Amino acid sequence: MPARKVGLVLLALGIAGGCGVSDGAVPPRAHDPARGLREVDLGLGFDEVVVPGDLVPGAVNDGTARVDISVVTAGGGRLTWTPGRGGGAAVRTPAYAAEGAVPAAAILVRTDPAAPDPLDPGSNDLVVSVDFRADPATAGRAGDDGDNLVQRGRFGEPAQLKIQLDHGVPSCRLAGTAGEVLVAGDGPVTPERWYRLTCTRAGAAVRLRLVDLEGSAAPREWTATGDPGVISFGHVPLSIGAKVAERGRIAGDSADQFHGTIDRVVVDVR
Repeated sequence: MPARKVGLVLLALGIAGGCGVSDGAVPPRAHDPARGLREVDLGLGFDEVVVPGDLVPGAVNDGTARVDISVVTAGGGRLTWTPGRGGGAAVRTPAYAAEGAVPAAAILVRTDPAAPDPLDPGSNDLVVSVDFRADPATAGRAGDDGDNLVQRGRFGEPAQLKIQLDHGVPSCRLAGTAGEVLVAGDGPVTPERWYRLTCTRAGAAVRLRLVDLEGSAAPREWTATGDPGVISFGHVPLSIGAKVAERGRIAGDSADQFHGTIDRVVVDVR
């Protein structure tokens, strides 16, 4: 198959000053990370030539934060290139496997342990956003305990941020020194349809916003009142597409693998 040139915005994680959040969940700034990623702390453009079906080997940060971005796998899982929502490329995660070894794979983002963690929210406001298209098996699958889209920290640890689909229902969990705040939608998403899911911490409230990227319906929002306190990870890896343990390996007890396609992720510590 001949290679073709595609443009992909897969990941944009940034740290910025306290500005309001736009409709696309990206705080306005001098350089819009939804259109270009050069002036954010962590951003991937993927403008190189890729072939759909080839393995995703990792990524190089186009932004300013010192991070290492790689791919971790287990059980024969893999990430592959696939056409994206806007005509470019996106990342395809492993399909659901009902029996045998469970294939799992995730994009892993590590921060430099020799420097202050640039992706630690602390007590600051926070925005996490992802564009996704879920496989049909994601909604209503028996035994599904949550398909991770973006996660840092695990349940029971001092800090966590997570946006996921639990039985197809979107939710966001933030945990810190003052406890947890969980906000969830009121029903499952439609499989094989593009959405943008955004979780925003603003003061003592957490808002979850779901935008149907293929229709004209108004965005849906859910809000929970509460302050999780200081959220500090101390260089725990951040994962996209599945759950990882502290050292960055796929979690052996339950990978919480998302089955589908991911095209854009934003994490913004403001």
